[in-house]
Amino acid sequence: MDRILLILGILLIIGFFSVISIFFKLFISILVLILRNPILLLFVVLGIYILSKNVRVRYYRYGPYRRNTYGGNYRQYRQTSNSSDSGQYYGSQNYYELRQKFDYYRNIFGLSENFTKDELKKRFRDLTKQYHPDRCKDGKEICEEKFKQINEAYEFLSKYARDN
Repeated sequence: MDRILLILGILLIIGFFSVISIFFKLFISILVLILRNPILLLFVVLGIYILSKNVRVRYYRYGPYRRNTYGGNYRQYRQTSNSSDSGQYYGSQNYYELRQKFDYYRNIFGLSENFTKDELKKRFRDLTKQYHPDRCKDGKEICEEKFKQINEAYEFLSKYARDN
C-alpha cells in the first residue's frame, strides 16, 4: 500500500512538472515569435496600451466637512434605499448639477443662501398648507404636482440646512 502511494506521489510530481514545463515552453515560444516579428510586437504593445487605457480606476477624495463653503452645507451622503432622489449618489454628481438643484429648490421655498432648519420648516408648513390638494383652489392635479415638488425640495434641502 505504501509503495502504491509512493509511486502515485512520484507520478503526480512528474505530471506537475511536465505541465509546468509545457506551459513555459509555450510561453517562451510565443515570446520568441513576438520578438522576432516587429509587426507582431507592435500589435502586442498597442493592445496592452489600449487595454490599459480602457481600465478606469477612480479615486474619490472625501475631504473634511466644511460649512457654508458654497452657500450651503455640501456634504456627501451615502446612498440609501429610501432616498427621495431615486437612489442617486451625491458623490457622483458634479458640483454644477448639485448647485443647480440646490438653487432651484431653495427658490421654490424663497429662502436665503444660509437658511436654518427652523426657517425651512416654517416655510415648508406654509407652502404645504397653501398647496395641499384637499385645500387648493387652483385645480387638484396642479396642486398635487406642486405638493410633490415641495416635499421633494424639503427632503433635499433638509440635508443642507444650518442648525440653529
